[in-house]
Amino acid sequence: MSTFHKGWFVCGAFALAIGGCGDSGQQNGPLGMGGTGLIPSQAGTGIQPGPAGTGSATAGAVGTATAGSPAIRPPAPSPGAAGTTGARAGASGAGAGASGAGAGASGMMATGTGGMGMAGGTAVAGGGAAGTGMTGMGSPGMGSPLPAVTDYTQKGPFKTMVTPNSGPGNAYTIYRPDPLGMDGFLHSPMIFGPGIATSCAPGGGLNVYTDILNHFASHGYVVICVNSMTGGPGAANNLDAMKKGLDWIIEQNNTAGVFMGKLAVKRAVTMGYSIGATASMQLSNHEAIATTVAIHGHMQMTSGKPHGPALLLTGTDDVIAQVRATVSAVNTAPVEMVALPIGHLDVPAEIAARGRYIAPITAWLRYWLNGDQAAKSYFWGMDCKMCASPWIPPESNAQWKAQML
Repeated sequence: MSTFHKGWFVCGAFALAIGGCGDSGQQNGPLGMGGTGLIPSQAGTGIQPGPAGTGSATAGAVGTATAGSPAIRPPAPSPGAAGTTGARAGASGAGAGASGAGAGASGMMATGTGGMGMAGGTAVAGGGAAGTGMTGMGSPGMGSPLPAVTDYTQKGPFKTMVTPNSGPGNAYTIYRPDPLGMDGFLHSPMIFGPGIATSCAPGGGLNVYTDILNHFASHGYVVICVNSMTGGPGAANNLDAMKKGLDWIIEQNNTAGVFMGKLAVKRAVTMGYSIGATASMQLSNHEAIATTVAIHGHMQMTSGKPHGPALLLTGTDDVIAQVRATVSAVNTAPVEMVALPIGHLDVPAEIAARGRYIAPITAWLRYWLNGDQAAKSYFWGMDCKMCASPWIPPESNAQWKAQML
């Protein structure tokens, strides 16, 4: 029997013995060059106006940049200056400057009309080309900035509540902040898929996720978890269950009820463990997904072609070769793999005990969805927290290495 089949099949047997086991883009930041949406543009910063023209500027040429894929930088955490952004304005201004590379779209912060008060990406009159500023990809809104934290293992600022037997067919459990939408806060929705022979339903020995999902809810995320999934890695019914849950929670933003107008529906997360991780990567091309977190997934998980950054967590005693193949194969978004010296069946206990995964995953979410700049220390720099023992050195794809953060 292959290592792959041992991984998830033994997991089911083990769980029965012990009662547990195992976006249209909306990321904020400079848009990509040449329509790729992955390498930050070297155009204007979107913070200060360019120098005034000499007055002899000729009519500005219409930009040739095409619409790009989602940008990969997170939202800026503080307001930028209003007015002229990232552009060189000719004094005579005979023509309209081109919109920024891959853009011309509205921004992402709050109102979606230019990140935090900036109008970057909007064509500017004058001879110079308009800069990309710090706009996103024309999304209507995003998760709101969060209060700073110093310890990502600790709960966030929100009280939480759990709603069992909810969602499509009453087959899901919701972990969410309570109340929602305080001071206009927009909450990113998260779909979570459990591993085989485990459950997200409250109570019982099969649910190893209660603490970690409540933790995510305390940081402002609305988590809808499939109560249980039964197919093997890559099974169509797993992906279908996660997609139904995600689509349902997004629909609630426009449906009368507690979620109406409270969700950042273009800044969603797909996450899961084991077969749920594999399904998460398969779902990562959903138009609402801004980032993906796959915890010990199986197979070469590339079918999703994620359009937002992906974090792959695995173990040196798990199917790490398959995860490495995923990192190498994905070319549509930045991907980073981090690993501990553990195996597949060690993960449920690690999750249930609020162990070593909770801090990096929380930092990842807060950085990409809410612009928490302090969270960068987990993943960037020679002294990054994920670069130190017991973690093996992080591994990433070309799109990750191309980032200018």
